[in-house]
Amino acid sequence: MSKKEKKTAEEKLSEKITEPIEIPSEENKPEPEVVDKAEEYKDLLQRLQAEFDNYRKRTLESSKNARNDGINEMITELLPIMDSFERGIASLEDSAKSGMELICKQMNNLFTKYGVEAIASVGETFDPNVHHAIAQSDDPENAGKVVEEFQKGYKRNNKVLRAALVKVAQ
Repeated sequence: MSKKEKKTAEEKLSEKITEPIEIPSEENKPEPEVVDKAEEYKDLLQRLQAEFDNYRKRTLESSKNARNDGINEMITELLPIMDSFERGIASLEDSAKSGMELICKQMNNLFTKYGVEAIASVGETFDPNVHHAIAQSDDPENAGKVVEEFQKGYKRNNKVLRAALVKVAQ
């Protein structure tokens, strides 16, 4: 319940009753069947209210998940473009390099805005959940550690969007 709805509900509860309440006398008491039917309707109303509240919560969660899935899909589509910019920057040595670096910085700012972060690889212990080993090297000193990164990996909200392609020491 939003703050506005809660305030409105509290205002309604705090309103003074101006109409007199008529308490039925013994002779005006409703029939037991009528009381039972009223209780049945009250119970039905309470169940419907609970079902609607659950439906509202499920719909809100579903909408949130759909939005996150859409963002993840779009970012996954942008990752190869980011890789191309980074490769281009590495190969340039003139004034065009600064322009590409600026574009790369804007992409990184966009990724940061949506909670995307690069997965740490080189020097880290190999983790098959975030790293994809495509090569091995003989290096007993760094056994089980990532020694080279071929392609950056990215994650968003602890969900891996793309695993890092790495070389692991054996």
